[in-house]
Amino acid sequence: MNKQEIINKVENYVKKACEKDEAGHDWWHIKRVCRNSMLINQQEKADEFLVTMIALLHDLYDHKFYEGNAEEKLIQTLQDLNVYNHMAKEDIENILYSCVNLGFSVNFSGQKELSQEGKIVQDADRLDGIGAIGIARVFTYGGKKGHLIYNPNDQICVSEEEYRKTGSRTSISHFYDKLLKLKDLMNTDTAKMLAQERHQYLECFLQEFFKEWNGEK
Repeated sequence: MNKQEIINKVENYVKKACEKDEAGHDWWHIKRVCRNSMLINQQEKADEFLVTMIALLHDLYDHKFYEGNAEEKLIQTLQDLNVYNHMAKEDIENILYSCVNLGFSVNFSGQKELSQEGKIVQDADRLDGIGAIGIARVFTYGGKKGHLIYNPNDQICVSEEEYRKTGSRTSISHFYDKLLKLKDLMNTDTAKMLAQERHQYLECFLQEFFKEWNGEK
């Protein structure tokens, strides 16, 4: 089985598994991360197969939706798809480690050291969390979880444990817990450039939001 055949099998599985997600981690999120990853990799020149595999699998067993051992479940999935034995051991290790360690909450208290491919997908995933799409995803997720839009008495998460246990308490607090931090966490020059404009869009949105919230002209 060649690499493109492996990608096709994994993509078909992920698309089916994620197509009904209603909380901003659906198939179209995966597709956008894949697209952003390829855009970044035009400059980075990393292994395209690994970048694609990490992008496809990075959210499949995210801790927000899956409480088991994500690495073991990923191995099982690759075995069930009959692609595990068609990949090099070091490639599998790269994919597994990257998928488990590129998320924001895992890096809340300090950045994990990822492979070049992992860093590219991490940047691509973070880019999808800011800008217009990032804003849309915040309120989609907040609505799914029954969060208020905003509470002036809400507190910002200050630790990884708190963030993992409670998450952001309102949609607006999520901007401060996570989204506004992402620009300065990008790894690659391409992502840093793209993040600038998207970050400004977040700031403009919040400025307008609080203007309306406070009844100002």
